[in-house]
Amino acid sequence: CRGALVSIERATDVPDGWTITGPSDPKSLVQLTFAVKQQRLSDLHDVLMRVSDPQSASYGEHLSNNEVHELTAPRAEHLTAVMTFLKRHGVEGKHATPNGDQIVATVPLALAETMLSARYMNLVHTATGNMVDRAVGGYLLPQDVAAAVDFVGPVSHIPAVRHPLQAVEANADNQSNSVNEPKTLRQLYSIDAEGKAAANKQAVTAFLGQFISESALKDFWEKYCTGIHCGKGAPKLVGDATTGTPGVESMLDIEYITGVGGGITTEFWGFGGTSPDNPQNEPFMKWLAQVSSTSDTEVPKLFSTSYGEGESTWSPAAAQRLNAEFMKAGARGITLLFASGDSGATCKGGKFTPNMPATSPYVTAVGGTQPAAGFPDPNSESAIGLSSGGFSNYWAAPDWQKDAVQAYIKSSGVASSKYNASGRGFPDIAAQATGFCVTPFGCGIAGTSCASPTAAGVIGLLNDHRLQNGKATLGFLNPLLYQNADAFFDVTKGASSGCFMGKGWPATKGWDAVTGLGTPNYQKLAKVVAKLKGPAPVWERQSTVVV
Repeated sequence: CRGALVSIERATDVPDGWTITGPSDPKSLVQLTFAVKQQRLSDLHDVLMRVSDPQSASYGEHLSNNEVHELTAPRAEHLTAVMTFLKRHGVEGKHATPNGDQIVATVPLALAETMLSARYMNLVHTATGNMVDRAVGGYLLPQDVAAAVDFVGPVSHIPAVRHPLQAVEANADNQSNSVNEPKTLRQLYSIDAEGKAAANKQAVTAFLGQFISESALKDFWEKYCTGIHCGKGAPKLVGDATTGTPGVESMLDIEYITGVGGGITTEFWGFGGTSPDNPQNEPFMKWLAQVSSTSDTEVPKLFSTSYGEGESTWSPAAAQRLNAEFMKAGARGITLLFASGDSGATCKGGKFTPNMPATSPYVTAVGGTQPAAGFPDPNSESAIGLSSGGFSNYWAAPDWQKDAVQAYIKSSGVASSKYNASGRGFPDIAAQATGFCVTPFGCGIAGTSCASPTAAGVIGLLNDHRLQNGKATLGFLNPLLYQNADAFFDVTKGASSGCFMGKGWPATKGWDAVTGLGTPNYQKLAKVVAKLKGPAPVWERQSTVVV
């Protein structure tokens, strides 16, 4: 039965930088996404761990997209509950994914308020002028619909807006004013290869109006890629917001994944969230729906994302749904890298607060470093203060990480009252995060948004190595990485920034909460990857995984 109304997501605190200007225009359109509950997620987790652990007999035996959808398909009655609810309000619902685990419907905000027993308000981001409409007071659904969904968006979740990336001044830990460009980074990370595998693809994502310029990208390649190959032709554009006035973050992402991971087909996936010509939507979910709707042969095998925000800005139900989507990607052999954030230890109320999605146990979080003595020779880095890290308040430390995290907690000297000592630690790895040259914006760009595409370029080359030898892609990386920590340059100097201008997390021997396991040593990692067993890529075979 429909029953009484049930609260799905409660009232939301308005994040710093956002201001409520008043009620939303009731005629404005919004594309609501109903995230229908999925089944057998514990089975999905078990499959993901088996195909991602090099010590498992099933390593590399990824599921096909069809198998993932069959495994996790929602219950028929849940799909019916959502579609019937929409029909009662005179709305046509459409499946946004093959198995209907996302159902979308475009409605005026006035009708959305009626459907959700909510009140939308207009919010403006002071620094950027970005505008969104959100129901900050939370929302309700009939009992049968509430039982069928994880959450509905965009309703209460207020998106993060990245601040312009800042330049970092030279200091005692940063002994060089040297700039970072593709050749520098290839030297720093011992990269002596370029991509050759025809089936290899990598991608960067962008949200909330970050566009790229193909002409600016070509200018970057001409200036910084003499004598080397950057990219592999013009990037394919995917999504509803890809071209326009170039943004520093989006250009940084596409220039450095192609600059480090040379010779690899690269795509740019952009989702705007809102525009004058389109209804507002939840761009992050649109990206995940597009991944779910893209075939195994066509989907990029690696995504680098610089999007992130405070973990608590996602409700537990929405955050758990993101985890499910990340698991689905990993089970298909798709690697997900996320920048850890640019706010150091992110101190609030005297405690260190974590960032999402970097805290998800199903992604690889990338922290930041800066040049040290001897740069750009390998192993010439120290931790950079802006690199976010710490411990999740939502997710426990996974088995593949527990030993490394516990060793750090015992030696870090940071009071346990400031963080959740049993939480999933992040970042997992790191890369350079300052002094980047970005066309057409110049040099001096900083942030872990520099680090994620840089690390992604290295992983893209490792995937290429696998594919050249007829083997499956690496997929979910973390069990492999933590079992081979000695294939990284360990960063043991420096610290993240903390509370009241103090230090946050210190860099130490082994894993730490500012640089993770360290920065990639491509030549060592390539040797590790070469020894890994594994079947052919999933699109070339029938899966033999027993679910």
